[in-house]
Amino acid sequence: MMDKVKKWFFEEDGENEEYNDFEEVEEVVTEEEAPKTSMFERPKSPRTTDVVNQLDAAKNSNLVLFEPRSYSSTQEIATYLKQKKAAVVNLHRLQKEQSKRVIDFLSGVIFAIDGDIQQIGPKIFLLTPKNISVSGTISMEDSED
Repeated sequence: MMDKVKKWFFEEDGENEEYNDFEEVEEVVTEEEAPKTSMFERPKSPRTTDVVNQLDAAKNSNLVLFEPRSYSSTQEIATYLKQKKAAVVNLHRLQKEQSKRVIDFLSGVIFAIDGDIQQIGPKIFLLTPKNISVSGTISMEDSED
């Protein structure tokens, strides 16, 4: 039985006529065409690295909505910001003094993570970490004609 297996794996040329119909072609590679390094040894392109980083950032970026009812819930918002997730915070349910404290605390968190805070409505704020950019502006003026 071992002889049959050996014969099947290590057949001599010419014993199997099915595969002998094809001609062998030698590939001639000149020195100019020969690759200098393999694709695994090539240095990374900065452009490719940037694209990959942007894709990773987009894949991991989330937007979380918060409507805190007390100052104590701001730590949860800070945790999400530290995890590089954007947050929209609606402060309508808080009194004016508590709203001020919440914004002061979250401004410190945003400063620490190099993020950004923008007011997008009355008592509504958009907080973004460094990996998420926001473009455009929202005007707070009442323009009724």
